[in-house]
Amino acid sequence: MAQLAGLILAAGVSSRMGAFKPMLTVDGQTMVRRVADMMRRAGADPIAVVTGYHSQALERHLTGVLFIRNERYYGTQMLDSLLLGLEGLPEDVRRVLVSPADIPLVEQQTVDALLAAEGDFVRPLFQGTPGHPVVLSRSLLPALRSYGGEGGLKGAVGALGIPVTDVAVDDRGTALDSDTRDEYAALLKYRRQQTNRPQPLQLDLHLGLQAETGFFTPRCAQFLELIQTTGSMLNACHCMHMSYSKGWTTINEMERQLGYPVLIRSQGGSNGGGSSLTEQGAALLSAYRRLQEDVQAYSQAAFEKYFPCGHQS
Repeated sequence: MAQLAGLILAAGVSSRMGAFKPMLTVDGQTMVRRVADMMRRAGADPIAVVTGYHSQALERHLTGVLFIRNERYYGTQMLDSLLLGLEGLPEDVRRVLVSPADIPLVEQQTVDALLAAEGDFVRPLFQGTPGHPVVLSRSLLPALRSYGGEGGLKGAVGALGIPVTDVAVDDRGTALDSDTRDEYAALLKYRRQQTNRPQPLQLDLHLGLQAETGFFTPRCAQFLELIQTTGSMLNACHCMHMSYSKGWTTINEMERQLGYPVLIRSQGGSNGGGSSLTEQGAALLSAYRRLQEDVQAYSQAAFEKYFPCGHQS
């Protein structure tokens, strides 16, 4: 029997969610851990996780998996992470069970049906909607690597003429992801309908800074972090799904209320030029991140004190 590996794609910024998606919980367990457990039950070995944004957090969180870093996560697409993952797997792997980290409610019978199907590209179809996970033949790697068009994996499969094996499933979980808070809420509601029990309580903490008005949020910190990482405010705006003018409005208001510059401006026109944080801007970001960690730790301890059973499933 051909060796099966698992591949979890978890390199994205999660900008539309406002929180790091792989670490969001369902039934008190993180999404990425649920996906890894699903792959283990299917017999996948090894399981690789392609990380990027917050890679260290994932590496601390998961054990027994292979980590592959997409160092250019901020300027690449999911297909690029998929290729990195396929290239990083052992040579004897022949089939790969692939899933984003935010598809946590796929039923095991669905996975079994996908693995039982033949074909180089197998995907679930729920009420006519393609979903995840998919099963890929490792032999597709050279062709996928040669693709330079748009549309990600779907575009590559169509343009390269790769035959698709659709497996009809009665599993809404294949089509439920969590790109936004509304989608996450819908996913949790669906889980309650499945299990007929409420989700465990969890702490929902948002830390902001105020001078005249509230002006610095976790999203602002992420924006500065991406400017620091990419060396470009334009790239950071793209990662955040934010217009360039909105990016400047955010920076200008931040600097007005702080009374000092956080960004070193450079000429670049429509290309955005190069950007970096000032020493004060970098210090602000570092202090905010440390404050976040401390407040989260203190608040979690207090939460568990006052709701001793609330964080348990």
